[in-house]
Amino acid sequence: MEQREFRQALRNFLHNRPGLRALFYTSLEALVVSFWHIRKELWSIAIAQGRRNLHVLDAGSGMGQYEHFMSSRFPSWNICALDRDEAEVGECNRYFVERKKYRVYFKKADLNEFRQANCFDLVLSVNVLEYMPDDQKILRNFYESLRSEGNLLLAVQSDKALHVQPNFTNKLLGNQEALHRYNALGLKKLFVKIKAHYAYGYSGRLSTRLGVRIPKYLLKQSRDWIWVLPLYYLFTYPLILLLNFLDVLFAHWRGSELIVRAVKP
Repeated sequence: MEQREFRQALRNFLHNRPGLRALFYTSLEALVVSFWHIRKELWSIAIAQGRRNLHVLDAGSGMGQYEHFMSSRFPSWNICALDRDEAEVGECNRYFVERKKYRVYFKKADLNEFRQANCFDLVLSVNVLEYMPDDQKILRNFYESLRSEGNLLLAVQSDKALHVQPNFTNKLLGNQEALHRYNALGLKKLFVKIKAHYAYGYSGRLSTRLGVRIPKYLLKQSRDWIWVLPLYYLFTYPLILLLNFLDVLFAHWRGSELIVRAVKP
C-alpha cells in the first residue's frame, strides 16, 4: 500500500466512527514520543497562564490529535487549526462539532500566506517547518500572528537527527525528505526566552520502532493487518509507555527531534 493509499484507507476507516476516532487520538497520545514532549510543554504553558482563555493556532494540524488533547484538557481554549488537506479539515470539523467542542475550528490554509497580526497567545507547529521550502517566511508569519508575550511551541527535525521519525498523522510527512534541520540558535533573531531540548533519544527511537514503524510497515503491506494490531499492542503497550516516559524524563545530548519553546517580546 502506497503512502497516499494508506492515508486514505485510515481516513475511510475512521469516517463516521467517532468512537474509533477518539480511540485513535488516545492511542497517538500514548504511542508517539513527540506527543509526550509537547503535552508536557502545553501543561507548563497552561499552568503559567492560569485560567486565561488562550487563543491557539495549530499550524499543520494533521488529523487533529493535538486539538483533541487541548480541547479535552483545556476546554476554555479557543483553537484555530490549519491544514492544507481539505478532506481532513472537513473530517475534523465534523468530528469536533459532533463532540460539541465548538471552541475548535479547522480551516484549510497555506502557511506561507496565513498571518493574523497580534491574534494568538500560542502558536503550535509539530513536524511541519522542516518540510516547507520557505520556513523563515512561515516563522515570521508565526511571529506576526502572536501577541506580545505569546508562546511559540515547535517540534522540528534537529541538526543531530539520525533518522526522520515517522508520523503518519501529519500530511506533510510520509516518505518526504526533510528540507531543513534546526537548533535553537535560529530563533534568536525573533524570539526571546528560548528553551530547547532533544526528543527521540535511544528510548524514544526504540519506542517508535515498536509503536509506529512496525505497525505502519504492516499496514502498508495490507490493510487487513489492522485487525491484528490490537493483539500486537496488548503485548507491546506497557513497554512503549515506559520507553516514552524515560524519553521525557531524561535529557539527551542528541535526538532526532528538537522541542522548542520561545516567547515573542
